[in-house]
Amino acid sequence: MSAMSLPRATVAIFLLRVSVASVALAVGPVNTTLLPPFPSAGQILPGERTPSPQLLADRVLFPIVFSDSSDRVYWDIPLTARLPSQTTSIEIEVACANPAQVRGLSVHLQSGDGWHAFSGPLLPSSTRQRFSLPQGLFTPEGKPGAWNKSKVLRLSAWKKNAPGTADLTLFSLSARTDTIALVRSTERTAPGETALASALAERQARLLNKASIPFTVIDDSLDALDPFALVFLPYAPQLPGKQMARLEHFVKKGGKLIVFYNATPALGSLLGVRVGAWQGSEPGREWSALLCDTALLPDAPPRVPHQTNSLLPPFATGAYHARPIAFWADDTARPTDQPACVLSDRGAWFAHIPPLAYPSATRFLRALTFALYADLPPQPAPAHVQPIPLQPSEFRAAWASSSYARDPRGWKGFMPRLSKYGINALFVHLQSAGTAHYKTAGVREESSRIQHNRPADPLAEALAAGRTNGIAVHAWVTCWTLDGASEKQQAQLASEHRLMCDAAGKPLPWLCPSIPENRALIIGGLCDLVRRGVQGIHLDYVRYPEMSGCYAPATHEAFERKRKAPVANWPSDVLPGGPSASEFQRFRCDTITSFVREARDAARAINPDILFSAAVYPSPESALQCGQDWPTWVREGLVDFVCPMIYTENDAAFAATLDACIAALPTPTALVPGIGTGADESQLNAASTALQIGYTRSRHLAGFAFFSADDELLTSILPSLFSP
Repeated sequence: MSAMSLPRATVAIFLLRVSVASVALAVGPVNTTLLPPFPSAGQILPGERTPSPQLLADRVLFPIVFSDSSDRVYWDIPLTARLPSQTTSIEIEVACANPAQVRGLSVHLQSGDGWHAFSGPLLPSSTRQRFSLPQGLFTPEGKPGAWNKSKVLRLSAWKKNAPGTADLTLFSLSARTDTIALVRSTERTAPGETALASALAERQARLLNKASIPFTVIDDSLDALDPFALVFLPYAPQLPGKQMARLEHFVKKGGKLIVFYNATPALGSLLGVRVGAWQGSEPGREWSALLCDTALLPDAPPRVPHQTNSLLPPFATGAYHARPIAFWADDTARPTDQPACVLSDRGAWFAHIPPLAYPSATRFLRALTFALYADLPPQPAPAHVQPIPLQPSEFRAAWASSSYARDPRGWKGFMPRLSKYGINALFVHLQSAGTAHYKTAGVREESSRIQHNRPADPLAEALAAGRTNGIAVHAWVTCWTLDGASEKQQAQLASEHRLMCDAAGKPLPWLCPSIPENRALIIGGLCDLVRRGVQGIHLDYVRYPEMSGCYAPATHEAFERKRKAPVANWPSDVLPGGPSASEFQRFRCDTITSFVREARDAARAINPDILFSAAVYPSPESALQCGQDWPTWVREGLVDFVCPMIYTENDAAFAATLDACIAALPTPTALVPGIGTGADESQLNAASTALQIGYTRSRHLAGFAFFSADDELLTSILPSLFSP
């Protein structure tokens, strides 16, 4: 048993942006100011090639100058006060003028003969923001003394790309004693799954971050739970005897637990929960959302988007007033009888992993946390969103992750909801490698409150509903990855040795693009889609998997055939740093480009007017490293437009990345940037979405696309932005 795989990239940092208006409470977290007062400017020591700071009345200004020879500037700031012994987090309040020049900020604390380093970069913003850095995310460098005996703060700024200047302002540094903790699992409680456990802890941290819930991070030894009133367990599938005993002691003393995706019967009984048997769903028929009982949890939203094909349903036993407060919606958004969350006097229990940090998810988490622990700091009021006008010639699209509409009425119900708010194109996921999802019709065979039939031909229904509602249907085709392909097809392709291989010769779950049969498999499927009448073909995963592939025999043979000479040492000569690395990178780009040309020509032979597009990495440099030379595709007319997936919640980063994409193209109107309203990396609210749309419009691009067409987009973001 394992949690669902996490698609695309996960966020690699734990941050809590704490509202500047937050206050310390007697029972809740306690803050102690460390800076100001600030030391004199002369006491702050700049690093090599680093300008001296300027001490102002209530802040310190650090001029940033990046040259060709400097990737980092830093300052060592003596602390005028010591961290209290019970400190569990520090908070730093900063702002950055011209943040597009800065890749990130890093924080070190000097103690004894070494440093405590925060494990993730802080992404700067032009607005004043406060970051919380939990003690559990500091790692030792050298031989540091105790964390709370730190004497110096080192603040570093790292160059993003080219030389340039910026200003960093430090407003304050404070120490915090937390009463809420998040457990980061290790091999003790997630043996063999520490990468997944870390990713899920990061997910949980983002939820707490956006819900303005102060917390610290602890490891899964669980040997120091007494200071905490509430503990989150994002993923701890195995609980040894010591850990179980410590959790039992914690709960019986009045501590509260919030547990995700766990099958431990003894832990469940502590909270009044009986964990049911594992439940799974077929690909494309995932559960789609948590439906919240707002009568039992009044401040919760009615729906929280969360797609999964894997559940451990919690059933309330009645002990400790346990009661279900949320159930699952099925793949068509209808309610089922599968419990999603149980709340008791001792905590809460979820059937799956933490959801992405959608605004609705953070509202739900805050309401749930408040029901268990009332001493939360106030949450900032949401930003007011002014509706924005629709522009008549604008391309406004969204990605839909299933060939079946997530609506009780199918595409007949889904398309009008999109059209009502101005969406005029939809990328519908219809094919994964050679698996045609729209050909897998049938009836859902699981217990639910409402049994329903699926349409026998969902593509015909989507095309008809699209025509009726003015929405063009583009077939979203994932190319080389086998993610989403049927198990039968994956097994067959592996047995036929048609997969990519890594440098050690191990097969990867990706089709090798140097094998003609693989190209024919994908192109044959998309040609069927063109014949069915889709208005566009939209390619995704049309690249290699970073630098890990492909070094399969077919790739080796194709590379030598193209260069008309053997490779002396395969694959070491073509690996990064090898004598033929740049030549091999060009080969990878040419291989993918030739596939795009072949696919475009095949589609246009059937329908000369078909629109051809691709989802691409937003950084042209990163895309090239994966063989995805999309600027060439645009210049040579192989695609009508590309959708750079600029999935970020950092507005400055969005604008800077968008400008880098524009600079790479002679025709910027061929850009339709992807906006991450519901991506793994980015879950925007309506205000941030409006801002990113504004950046796109100010640059006179063809339009934009939302990832993805989920409950949050349909029920919150679109109604706030585009009044019908």
